[in-house]
Formats: sequence, structure tokens, C-alpha cells
Amino acid sequence: MTTPPWLAPNPRAKRNLEFGSEQQRVINPNGIPELCEDLRKCPAHKPTPLYELPALAERLGVGEIRVKDESQRFGFGAFKALGGVLAVYNELSGAIGEAHHRSASFEQVMQGQDRDITSQYVFATASSGNHGRSVAAGAKLFGNRCVVFLPKFTSAAKEAAIRARGAEVIRVDGDYDTAVAECRRQSERNGWTIISDTSWEDYERVPKSVMRGYTVLAHEAAVDQWGVAPSHVFVQAGVGGLAAAVIGYLWAVCDRRPIFVVVEPASADCWFQSNLAGKPMLASGNADTVMGGLACREISPLTWPVVGEATDWFMTIEEDDVMPARHLFANPLENDPAIESGPSGCAGLAGLVRACTDEAAFKALGLDRQSRVLLINSEGNLGETPAQS
Repeated sequence: MTTPPWLAPNPRAKRNLEFGSEQQRVINPNGIPELCEDLRKCPAHKPTPLYELPALAERLGVGEIRVKDESQRFGFGAFKALGGVLAVYNELSGAIGEAHHRSASFEQVMQGQDRDITSQYVFATASSGNHGRSVAAGAKLFGNRCVVFLPKFTSAAKEAAIRARGAEVIRVDGDYDTAVAECRRQSERNGWTIISDTSWEDYERVPKSVMRGYTVLAHEAAVDQWGVAPSHVFVQAGVGGLAAAVIGYLWAVCDRRPIFVVVEPASADCWFQSNLAGKPMLASGNADTVMGGLACREISPLTWPVVGEATDWFMTIEEDDVMPARHLFANPLENDPAIESGPSGCAGLAGLVRACTDEAAFKALGLDRQSRVLLINSEGNLGETPAQS
């Protein structure tokens, strides 16, 4: 039985492949439980829920479906809160360490200790919306100025949410990659510190810090909440930060590595195309998608040793798959909990539904009545049109 053209296996993903030094250079699983404890000291933070959807699992023909609901993270509405806030903290604590040769805890920096050092920092980032809000939130939490570069497609609601966190916004007449280029140009000229979730040559430390923040949600879901490793993980990918964090952490800590499926918009299929080529490649489309958080034309090269080597399957979804998935989350079957998601947030569910309603795909992915599927609702509505009827 031939698999559909929107689903492609990864020839590099050997099931006995070890989580080695090359992968640990990208995602270091050590110290994540302690990081979770540090976060508990922040009044705005608490672990997000892991919901079970038994009626949907029955409908789709799998054993269990669990959804990590990041729409409730930091009261912020998206998983991105973990990355930007922690990356800002790491930059400030690192500066304190260099100046005074001692460490500074999250709580100490938040309370304004060593402001003679930290006040000098201006943070900048390019974003389609959510990462910018996260960096803005981190800068505000620690009392620093922040500048966010937005591509033209970012909604007015997301811009307003960034400004509400005290950041300055610069609109760029172009796509996400154009915003990244402008952020780099102005930051170099002004001496600003870039907090980016994508990497480039000689710029890896901060994206690693961002991804380390994202591993928190994987630890909460699989270790603290579910207590059993999922058999399948459907995770959406833009440049690859979330996918690398989830895949890398679960690969490192699970006795049996889950089957990882990366889901992308058909117009922003940079990972799908990179998998086919065996190296980082541009998307085949122009990344014009309602899934703004996934509207990326090229991967973050830093993430290749994890996402490019351990993802078992890459798949794409269509724009027409988005609203039905949002509706399914918001208007659940029987007694399943209702979940509010944005277009990017429901991409993993859209991918699962597409796979479960195609016989060849269902069989190829090894899905059955014993499968335990983990999904991540990476963002809530965030000012988008709700999917409720």
C-alpha cells in the first residue's frame, strides 16, 4: 500500500540510534527537573495541564490521546513563554556571573539584584507573534527594554499583545526571514542583544537556551503527568525549536523512543523538503499560511542533529485542515475536555486526524488501538477567531 505524497519516512531515523554527544550539544536533558523547580518560584508560572481525550481516541482508532495544553502557560497563551523568558534570564545571569564571579537565581534577577549589570541590556528579536511576546514578557519581568521586529502578516492583536508587555514594535515589509535579517542589522548597529529561536553561523547559544526552556513542557507531560512514555508524538514545526526540544528530551529520557511525526503547513514545508534532500533546504512554497507560528521557509540549522536524525516521519497539512481541527478541540466529543487553540496550536491534531483517516498513512505510522499519542496545543486563540460553533 503506497503512502500518500504528504507523508515521508526519514531514512536516517534508525530505531536503535543513541542520543549521543551531537544531540546533547543541542538539547541537554540534564538539570531539567531542577529547572522546573526554579520556575515554581515565579508567581506567574505553574505547570500546564495534560488533557486526556478518550472519545476522540476511540473515534480515530487509537488507544490514548493526551494533549499538553500550552495555551495556559504563564497566563500567556503559548509555549513560547518558556523559551523567551528563560533565555532573557540566562543572558542576564551570565552577565552577572562574568562581572561578579557568582551565580544569580531566577528569583534574585527578577527582584532586581545586580541592576548595575542587568540594566544595560536591550533585548531584540524577530517574531511572527508568540516568541516576540515571550521575549517582551521576559524583558519586562527583569526590567529591561525590548524591541520586537514583526513581519507584515502578524495580526494586529498579536502586535497589541507585544506592546502590552512594554516592548517597542518595528514592522517589516516582508516575511519572517526578512524580519530576522532586519533585527540582526539593527541590533548590530545599536548593540542590542538578540534573543532568537532560530540559529545562524556563530549564533547558537541563545537558541539553545530558548529550546532548553521548551523541554520543560516535555518533562511535565511525560515524566510528571502521564508517567508513561507516549508511543507516538505528533509535533508541529516552524524552524524546529519546539520539535527539537520535545523530540530531543523524550529521546533522551524514554526507555523506548517514541515514533516522532513532524507536522508542517504545505506552504511552509522546510522540514519536509530538508528530509527529502538529507540536508537543510528551503520550503517549496512561500510560507503563506494561516498557521503564523509555523510560517517559516527555512529550518534552524542547529536543530538538524535532533529533528533531522530522530524524526521518523515528516508530513504536511493543508489550510483546509486547520479549522476542523480547531473546531474538534473547542467542541469535543462526548465528555472530552474543551481546548481553545490557535491555528498553529492545533496543527498536531490536524496531522493526527489526516493520518488516521488515510488507511495507508495509519498503517505506515504503526497506529493502532494500543497507541498512546501525545499532542501539543502550542498556542491558544491569542486574538484569533474562535473555532466554536
